[in-house]
Amino acid sequence: MTHALIHKIGSGRMLNDEQAELLMLAAAAVGRKYARQYPALDADDIAHEVIAQALTEWKHISAKLDHAADYNRSEYNVLLFLLSERASVYCGRQHYAYMMNTATVVYTPREVRALLREFYYNPDAWVTPGKDANHGVAVEARSIWANLADINKALERVSDKAADTILAAYGPEDLGLPEPDKRRLSEAIAQLTREMNRHMNKSIVHHEGPGARRALPNEDAIYITRKQGN
Repeated sequence: MTHALIHKIGSGRMLNDEQAELLMLAAAAVGRKYARQYPALDADDIAHEVIAQALTEWKHISAKLDHAADYNRSEYNVLLFLLSERASVYCGRQHYAYMMNTATVVYTPREVRALLREFYYNPDAWVTPGKDANHGVAVEARSIWANLADINKALERVSDKAADTILAAYGPEDLGLPEPDKRRLSEAIAQLTREMNRHMNKSIVHHEGPGARRALPNEDAIYITRKQGN
């Protein structure tokens, strides 16, 4: 969406040139940020969506910007926050819809972090259950069911440094490993997420290797989980 189009649409909503430029910059930044978190979504699409939402709600948003100084924030930072709220809801819905419609899982760093924290290093999580509802892992509400085999294979492909960082952060406490800093841990999780999403960079026709997330019968999914846990 161009500056001119934003100004044309927003002129009836008291959107001046400076605000139109600010909206474009903030939306682009939000698009890039959430595209990193949601690999299946395009940064420009996210930016266009939040711009469209902002234009329909500009009276409300403009009132917030007028009080930016009261929050000790710049107008840009306030706008960034407001657009991020909308991007979070939009991306969450699109992410869920994509998986439901394609039978292809696309992991996000947030989901991978939750999977590591809650399940991966928990021995009980690797016990093959008898019910379908438990053969995968519910990472978070309105999210995905994840087979632990995916993260197991991906950890074999990340660098030793990333694997060690993840182990230090989420592994058994009796290992006595020092807590890694947040930046290094985020980079390690990002690397692991990329490995878990390798199928996104290959055509469906040619991709049959580890990480291919196809819909499986319950018996197959349980068998794979059992094999990976051995």
